[in-house]
This record gives sequence, C-alpha cells and structure tokens, in this order.
Amino acid sequence: MLSRPSAAHSGLHVVTTVESPVCEVHYSCMANALNLDPEWGAIDLLEEIESTFGIAVADDVAERCNTVGDLYEVIRSQTSDWDDKSGSCASSAVFYMMRRTSQSRSGFTPSTPLTELSGGTPRKVFKRLRKMTGLRLPTLNVTAMGGIGIVACLIGIVALIAALTEAAWWSVGGATALLLVGGVLVALDPLGLPPGIITVGDLVHRTVPLNVKRLQSEGRRAPDIWTTLVGLAADHGSIPSGAIQPSTVLMAPRKRQLHA
Repeated sequence: MLSRPSAAHSGLHVVTTVESPVCEVHYSCMANALNLDPEWGAIDLLEEIESTFGIAVADDVAERCNTVGDLYEVIRSQTSDWDDKSGSCASSAVFYMMRRTSQSRSGFTPSTPLTELSGGTPRKVFKRLRKMTGLRLPTLNVTAMGGIGIVACLIGIVALIAALTEAAWWSVGGATALLLVGGVLVALDPLGLPPGIITVGDLVHRTVPLNVKRLQSEGRRAPDIWTTLVGLAADHGSIPSGAIQPSTVLMAPRKRQLHA
C-alpha cells in the first residue's frame, strides 16, 4: 500500500518496519514482487509515473495501490487517449541513435549481445551510449567487487570517525587505507547488466519507457501504457520486465516477528 507523506516530507512514504514490545514487522523478498526499496523505492517509482504520464495520483488512490495492475488502472483512468497518439516508432529511433555510436554498424543489430560491443564492460558501454545519445539508460547492477568496496568504505568511515573521536591516531592510517581501498574497488567495478537485458534489442525496449517525454517531444510515438509502466517498474524493481504481471506486488508481504 502506498501512502502520502506528512507535511514535513515530499513524495510518498512507505512504513516498512513497525516495532513494539511484542512485535516487529519486516518486508521480505518474493519472486512476484518488485521488491522496491522500503524507504524510497515506492516514492521514486510513483513520482516518475506521474512525471512520465503527466498525471497526479491523489492520496486516497495511492493508498489503494498494492500491485502493478493497480498502478496501470490508475494511469489508464487519467490517460484515455495515450494509446491513440500518432508518430514514428520510438523503438526504431532509439535503436538508430545507439547504432550511430558503434564503430561497426554492420555488426550492430537488435540481436547483438551487449557483451560484444566495443568498450568491454557494461559500465564503459553504458557510459559511451549515455554520452553520445543523451538517453537515460536502465540502471546497472553492482557486482561483488563493488559490493565489497561499499562495505569496505562503510567500515572505513565508521573506523575513521571512531579513531578521531577517541584520538586513537595510530588507527587513523588503517581506517583511511580501508576507505581508499573500498573507493578503488567501487570505481573499478565493471557493473553488471540489469536482469533481462542481454542484447541490443533488450536494451532498446527497456530504454524507450525511460525517455518517453523526450521522444514524444521529437514526434515519436510512445509505447502503450502497459509497456511504458513495465519499463519504469523494472528499472526501480529487482525483477526483469518480462516477469512483471498485473498481479506483481510493489513490495513483498511483511513478516511479523514476535518478541519473547
């Protein structure tokens, strides 16, 4: 369930953990769920939906949205003419934008694996595509290297603060070194492709919904409501677009843990 925030906040907020002397509530992960970030995931997704489709979702309507299908019905009720708009194919436009960045255009087809593109790692390939096309691309995943780097940075920061607070100057060097090593690992992380994106065609289909407003301003025909919504949801969630259904829940069910 989505709910609007208090006056002290902007966007939406989702209560994800409730503690009491007898019960603590947690969100778990499940296969048919976007598994949005409990703190801000739902906020970011709904705000992007409002911006992309040019709509405003009322508080009471947001509170009743539990699944992707619920969001679809809300969007459809406010954009009855969305699927009737004309224009040239947005997917073709995005494909040719990306193709122009390739040194070997004959080898750049919808079925070309992204791992075969010049540039090597997903980080470098996506960086070049973003720079040369100006398109927003799907979010890449942090690999094990980057994860270790993030943990090292966090430990290094905590250790450094503790060392400075306790005036333990002998440990400042170690904490600083750990922080630097973590930063290097994060910077060198090649990153991984998002779930469900393997080929150029996959990337094109996932990129179009993220750039609807720009493409429409250039006279392109946006994908239908469902395709656009799924593209946005996949970029914020943890499952590939092909696995998203109307019944897919925004966040996994909560688990209650009783305290002794």
